[in-house]
Amino acid sequence: MSGVGVTHSESQKARARRIRERFVASGTNISEWARERGFSVSLVQSVLQGDRPCRRGESHRIAVALGLKDEVPAPGTDVPVRSTAPDRLEGVRP
Repeated sequence: MSGVGVTHSESQKARARRIRERFVASGTNISEWARERGFSVSLVQSVLQGDRPCRRGESHRIAVALGLKDEVPAPGTDVPVRSTAPDRLEGVRP
């Protein structure tokens, strides 16, 4: 049975680890990536550690840009949903 005993935070940590590995493999500096997008470097590092729930605010926007979460419109809006698949990490070469 796949997924048995795996919590949401564990899966988010696993995704965050894979994204950190892509930063390393592509030679992309995480701090530069964060600054270019106007994000707090320390908050990006924290999101990439997988320790933040990223439910709202800047940490949520970071998670969407990193591909950890899908972009979902706010309740009551008719904006189409844009998927940010992990293989499409914004600004990082595969």
